Amino acid sequence: MQTKKLHEPSKAARRRAYLRRTLAAVFLVSLLVPLLAACGGDSRAQQQANQDKIALMKTLQNAQTIGVPSKSLQPIQKQIQDLNATQAPLTLFDDTPATQYYTNISTRSKQLQVQIQGLVQASTEQLEQQAQSNLEHLQHTLASKQKTALPLDAIKTLYQNDQNSMQKARLPKDYTLIVTHTGDALTAISQMPATLDKLTTLQSIIKMMQEGKQDVSELQQNYTDDQASLKKVTTPAELKQVDQTIDNQNKQAATKFTDVIPLLTQNKIDTMSNNVQKLQKYGIDATTYQKQLEQDRTQAEKVKTVEDYTAFAKTVDAHLSSMQTDLLKGEAMDLLKQFHKAVQDWGNAHQYNDKYNNVNYPLNTPYMTKGIGEDLDREVNAAQNADDYQQAVTDIQNAILHHQMMQQDANDSTPFNQPHETDKKLMDYYKLQKDQVIVVSFIEEALRVYQNGQLVRSFLITAGRPELPPVPGLWSPLWRRDHITFKSPYPKGSEFWYPDTPINYAILYHEGGYYLHDSWWRNDYGPGTQFYHIDSSGNTSANYGTHGCVNMPLDQAKWVYENSTYNTQILMY
Repeated sequence: MQTKKLHEPSKAARRRAYLRRTLAAVFLVSLLVPLLAACGGDSRAQQQANQDKIALMKTLQNAQTIGVPSKSLQPIQKQIQDLNATQAPLTLFDDTPATQYYTNISTRSKQLQVQIQGLVQASTEQLEQQAQSNLEHLQHTLASKQKTALPLDAIKTLYQNDQNSMQKARLPKDYTLIVTHTGDALTAISQMPATLDKLTTLQSIIKMMQEGKQDVSELQQNYTDDQASLKKVTTPAELKQVDQTIDNQNKQAATKFTDVIPLLTQNKIDTMSNNVQKLQKYGIDATTYQKQLEQDRTQAEKVKTVEDYTAFAKTVDAHLSSMQTDLLKGEAMDLLKQFHKAVQDWGNAHQYNDKYNNVNYPLNTPYMTKGIGEDLDREVNAAQNADDYQQAVTDIQNAILHHQMMQQDANDSTPFNQPHETDKKLMDYYKLQKDQVIVVSFIEEALRVYQNGQLVRSFLITAGRPELPPVPGLWSPLWRRDHITFKSPYPKGSEFWYPDTPINYAILYHEGGYYLHDSWWRNDYGPGTQFYHIDSSGNTSANYGTHGCVNMPLDQAKWVYENSTYNTQILMY
């Protein structure tokens, strides 16, 4: 029996079958889409969730923009990332889970938004407190460093600017900037002494090389540039850069310095030797210092390197420093002897013959023992340390200058109501060209008032008496009073006693009751009135000079009082 072959579909039939299967699949999908959409959750809930997420992101961006610290925001950013990584559940017949998901998204977004707002407030308050605390710390630090050598002008300016910024600050970033500025400034101040020490080292090398007559123009320019750079420093980074520059310059300077070590070593020895000789000249025992000098000479022979010289110089400088008190003491005593001799010699040669009692008085009694000479003696005798003796030296030098100006004034024929060369020299010496200055001339018995170096008023006065002279020097008003009563410091029966005396205008220029004041009981003023005379007022108390005060006519005293202040300087010579 013969088997029949099965009939195979044609190619066209296969294509028609594939098309029917595809259309069936598309139809099935079209039926599922509405079902899936219907089960994706409530559209309003989804829309609200999207809006809340957008609001959350805006709140986060705002917090970042206004300067909330990123570290504070990191936990919230992590929660937002986790929230964004979630998806709504897919269900075919029940949209409740999807709706609940979107509701939760809304709730969580709002919670995070509230947390961010809380962070903004907390960060603002915290940073404001930190900024204020830093400003106060910086203020106290600047005040405590005011008398140091630290170049703090730039930091002072920064402090003032940050103070102004603090008044306008509202946002976290505003306070963060102030915190950063002040924190950097405080760190820079704490580190600055070390850099300044390095700059001082460079200056020392320059100075020592100058002593060796070496060319230091390049090093000096470096030093000047470093000073300028250091004055601009407000941050540790800026300070570090300056510090590194100075380090490099110090290395270069040390190399050049090596060549002049022998000369510098000898200079130290010569200085020590000269000081020993000065002490011997002053009559001060220099045995200890002579032994130190011999030790220094021995050490000097071994100095070969910069390190050797540094150690040697440290030793010699310590010896020189230990001599300072004795050197200044000797200088003060020697100057004081010169001063007393010059005063005595000139006073003996320049006498005023009082025709009323036929007594000769030196014209320079304010400088004698009963005057400032006594004060200087007391100052030198009371001195105990180098600073005391240095002050005594300065005071004696000033007294010598005033006495010299008095001598020059005695030979000056310029009328009392005209500017005097001696006035100008003293104002230049004390740098008073831009001040108001009251000048009192003992030789002329005259008072002149200068403003910015220009004479504005002048008149005759009576200053002191031989037994109670006025005090030469530069003084500032210690006390200003009008309409007071002077009471005598001397007991009744003393030749210097006087009854209670009403005074209209009084300016205390020196402790101990030394005033510029009106003397309404006098008629006569000018040369000679400080000595015994017969005053035209007929008032016998006006026949003598003053008790160390400067007496003025009432109207002149009124003008001086009303046209001067506590800042007015008083020059007497």
